[in-house]
Parts: sequence; C-alpha cells; structure tokens
Amino acid sequence: MTSLKKTLFAALALTGLLSGLPARADLLVRGNGTMVYDTGANLTWLLDAGLGGLRTQADAAQWAAGLAFGGFDDWRLPTVAPVNGLALQLDYSDDGSTDVGMNNAGLNTELGHLYYASLGNTAAGLAQTGPFAGLADPADPVGPAFWTGTPTDAGWALAFFMGMGAQDQLATDTLAQAWAVRTGDVAAVPEPASLALAVAGLLALAVRRRSC
Repeated sequence: MTSLKKTLFAALALTGLLSGLPARADLLVRGNGTMVYDTGANLTWLLDAGLGGLRTQADAAQWAAGLAFGGFDDWRLPTVAPVNGLALQLDYSDDGSTDVGMNNAGLNTELGHLYYASLGNTAAGLAQTGPFAGLADPADPVGPAFWTGTPTDAGWALAFFMGMGAQDQLATDTLAQAWAVRTGDVAAVPEPASLALAVAGLLALAVRRRSC
C-alpha cells in the first residue's frame, strides 16, 4: 500500500466513511470509572446506581436536578415517554404495548431500554448488570425500584423494578432509588467541523509528500 493510499485510508477511517453502518451500541465507562455512556441511547448514567440513595419521588427529582457531577450539572431522573406516542397507557401488559408491565424495551423508556436492550436482560429477571454497581438487591428479587421523572395520576409516578424488569406506578411518597442520567456523552468528542479539518490536513499532507 502506497503512502498516499495509507493516508487516505486513515482519513476515511477517522470519519467513519469506510462503513455506512451505525456503530454497535456499547456501554462505555467514562470519568475514571464513575459514569457509563450508552451509545445506543446517547445517555450517560452514573456508574453507581445507588449513589442517590432512597428518596421520595419529589426528593429524588430535586436531588438529580441539583447534582453537579463529572463537570456537568444537567443531570435528571430517567424518563418515560408514551409507547404509543400520544398518552401514557397505564394498563398492564406483558409485551411492552402499554407503559406498565414487562418488556418495555424501547427508547421511549430510558430505564427499560437500558435493562432490556443495552444490558440484554429478559423478563425472567436481572442477570446482566454490565459495568454498573447498585443494580441488584440480593435481599429483594423484585427491586431495587428506581424512580423516573414521569408522573401519572396525582400522587403517583412511574418507577422501574430492576430485579424483574417491570415498569409500574408507585406512590410518590414511597422511598425508592434515585439514579441520575443525562443526555449525551461526557467524553470530549470532536465536532464534525474539526473532523473535516483533520481529514483535509491529512489529504494535504499526503499530496505534499507525493509531490516531493
């Protein structure tokens, strides 16, 4: 392979143009082992799911919103958007067709997607915890229960029961686990314009070397 071809190959690899396929979703540890970036959902989670402790739903939401961690202050509770795209469906289902029950694995539910899609668990129970700490409770095969920031009826909000992969309503004055998440990656990622400049620089260098 000539020097020019090698340089062109490196430039293409840098911009991801060698393959039009999207990258495989991964859970990448960030911040010296304190955060985890989910590439499939474009979310960063605290690695220690137990860091927020047991709180009421309002207290959990306030804790997450006020959290400054890893150089970021836009943390929040995970959310649930209606699976039908219109309004929350609070009837129980086993197939994820409503917003309460099992197999809620879509990107509309951040905890459900993490449990089923990113970690690869099933409704049979929590078997894979990935790089996270605090997801399993040996004393409670159903829990821990993690708050979402999504209210339902007055005095109720959705929570995710990590031990069994169930999404359900929970009274907001219940003590459940607070876990913070934020949108995006906490790692420094080159902007597209910066990548373009880098590629242009590589190409210019290759042409210059070839003409010498």
